Amino acid sequence: MIVGLFALPMVIAGVLAAIGYMPEGRRSYGQVLTPSAPLTETARTQDGAEFRFATPEWYWTLLVRVPAQCDARCVERLNLVPNIRETLNRRAGKLRIALLDPLPAGVTAFDSIGGVYYLRDLPPELLEGLPQPSSDLQMGLVDPSGYFVMRFPEQAELKPVRRDIGKLVL
Repeated sequence: MIVGLFALPMVIAGVLAAIGYMPEGRRSYGQVLTPSAPLTETARTQDGAEFRFATPEWYWTLLVRVPAQCDARCVERLNLVPNIRETLNRRAGKLRIALLDPLPAGVTAFDSIGGVYYLRDLPPELLEGLPQPSSDLQMGLVDPSGYFVMRFPEQAELKPVRRDIGKLVL
């Protein structure tokens, strides 16, 4: 009977794993890309410096795409994106924000924080994996090894995006 008490939870866990059950707290808000796309080519920053996605300093990179026509709601949400980095507190330095498109008028939130890069000359794998959004922000995540690992839906809520990033950035 004692062995049964210890074995029963293991059997239940095995059955749940076999049928693919995942507790709600373990699911990602973003779409995990399998297989992950390696970003071997570099991009360039606005000043022409080389921007590598793989970093020996172990930085995660939040990619942000902006639609060509960014309305007032889009601008408001774009001004909130730096809060994702700032709410990581002491781990904020481990997350870089890479803006892949020109910013619309009215966006000022990126002026006062560090760790923000304005990129150009983007690798084709990145443009394929994170296309230009139609009406709202599109975000993705690159791990420190330079792999494009997660894509968030267009019009993603920022709170669950921050939660996903908080689980990864250590």
